[in-house]
Amino acid sequence: MTYYPPVSAYSAGLGGKCPRCGQGALFKGFLGLKDRCEACGLDYSKADTGDGPAVMFVHGGYWQA
Repeated sequence: MTYYPPVSAYSAGLGGKCPRCGQGALFKGFLGLKDRCEACGLDYSKADTGDGPAVMFVHGGYWQA
């Protein structure tokens, strides 16, 4: 089993990076989630985001207006 040092959830989230290694990209396009991390191979397909990102984007725009 490969060891990955702890990654800050804040830096990974704000940078759009993998939560395991902090290196690979998390998103494809604007709101789409990639299938897996190209750096460490973490499978993102188990995390079903549904409409979450789109809803947050729309609500954020609504409250900014």
